[in-house]
Amino acid sequence: MVRSVNLKLHVKRAFLKTMHNFPDVTFIWKYENLKNDFAMNEASKVNNLVLTEWMPQNNLLSDKRLAVFITHGGMRSTQETALRGVPALFVPIFADQPRNAAGMAWNKLGMVLNKFDLHDSNIITAHLKELLDKDEYRENARRISKMLSKKPFSSREQLIKYTEFAAEFGPSTAVRPQSHDMSTIEYHNLDIIGAALLSLSPIFFISVRLALFVCRRIVGAKTK
Repeated sequence: MVRSVNLKLHVKRAFLKTMHNFPDVTFIWKYENLKNDFAMNEASKVNNLVLTEWMPQNNLLSDKRLAVFITHGGMRSTQETALRGVPALFVPIFADQPRNAAGMAWNKLGMVLNKFDLHDSNIITAHLKELLDKDEYRENARRISKMLSKKPFSSREQLIKYTEFAAEFGPSTAVRPQSHDMSTIEYHNLDIIGAALLSLSPIFFISVRLALFVCRRIVGAKTK
């Protein structure tokens, strides 16, 4: 988990500079230590910034006044952003985050900001300006949110239906992977690997003998 309190100072200052470029926008920043020097001596001087150690994310996303959500693109944040219909600026760090962010950006539900550009307030400003000014992102986000809320079957209904189906008809060979019936040798392709190694062993043996022969000839020539 990435804690914003641990960000490098020049990155934090880049965010503050970005906020100065949007005087009519209120920024809410989850910051884990409201008593450190940055929070008390620098962030506190920004009029359109609210620092908080914690805020219920789902409640925040449900607020109609929220224009853009900045997140690392974890699965939970991505799902909640899509469900609530809020455009997002994704700053993926590791694991599944780059894939999640790329998928959201491809569907025009937000933009991706390279984590190595966090020090540049001009790049951050440009991304936020596009998300705030272009209705395309907001409209797409609302459309996806509406689609998710009106999907034909809820997760609970699907679970009940599949459970009832399995209880009535039992195990099905059609959906049983063949790997369940394979031996360890077959599953890991050990027979194929073994055959390949066996066929290559003469070549390896000849190559080693040839290399040793050449080395002996070279050493012998130098000795003479």
